[in-house]
Amino acid sequence: MPNCPKCGNKEALPSRTFSVMVEPSKGERGMTERRVGMYTCSKCGTKFPTVISKQRYLIVAEEQLKSVQEELASLKKGNEELQTKVQGMLEQQKELEGNLEKTAKENEVRRLETKLAELESFVEYLRKEKGELEQKASKLR
Repeated sequence: MPNCPKCGNKEALPSRTFSVMVEPSKGERGMTERRVGMYTCSKCGTKFPTVISKQRYLIVAEEQLKSVQEELASLKKGNEELQTKVQGMLEQQKELEGNLEKTAKENEVRRLETKLAELESFVEYLRKEKGELEQKASKLR
């Protein structure tokens, strides 16, 4: 919000706005568009202009503009291709993570099955020993 140059009061809205094209000074390139707002102070009634915004424009040869536009189109196409590849890689990563988790679970099941078989054979051995010990104990009685 600009201040009134006379009394310092802040003004919120311009009474009108317009654009001004400024030619480049010596050594500068391009043109500058300035949006100017005319303000009227609500306290003292002073009218004063203030630059609201500036926009610079460069004048470029048509061939150079076409070249830049073609390069931009090529980059956009490349970007789309890369985005597609990245999306595919993300899907592939999810699939591989699922396969890895599945394989880990299968390996755990196999390990537990092997342990179960060992324990069952050990229990069978212990039962056999128990039976033999019971026979020996019954002979001794």
